[in-house]
Amino acid sequence: MVGPAEGHLPDGTGFNPYGCWVPVIDYSNSILPPSTVATRATEWGPVRIGSEEERDLVSFLKSFRYILLTAEGLDQKLSELKALSTSTPENRKVWGKLRKADPLFPDSFFISALESLPGVGAVMAQKLYQAGFRTVEEVQAASDGELLAIPGLGKGLLAKVRGGGRP
Repeated sequence: MVGPAEGHLPDGTGFNPYGCWVPVIDYSNSILPPSTVATRATEWGPVRIGSEEERDLVSFLKSFRYILLTAEGLDQKLSELKALSTSTPENRKVWGKLRKADPLFPDSFFISALESLPGVGAVMAQKLYQAGFRTVEEVQAASDGELLAIPGLGKGLLAKVRGGGRP
């Protein structure tokens, strides 16, 4: 805290116009439980901040992002991601946890990008991907007949995907 205390709260905590001192609690001689360790939410559940597991995850995610930004085309990205998945014991562990939480990983990452198309939700995005349309650009380049062949994709959704109709 900045500056000396100018006053005290009823519990003895000092304060001044710049803020308040926060007392440090020593739980070692207390019947109260220690505060919980801070965690970070992940796809597979909480991970302790500062843990080896968090470091492994962050390292993996940096490599994952690098591949997404540098690889040309979806096939190359998927190939490089597959190589990443086995490149180190730590990456194998992170990959396994991500696959356990989401059996479609890493495809689910690309499937979710299809949800940016007007009117396309999670289910239709997965149908488009499974039908071979793996990017927004591939969907936009497809013929009406190719898209209408996908179960559940009718003329109404086609019009939305096309932005109100094909020019």
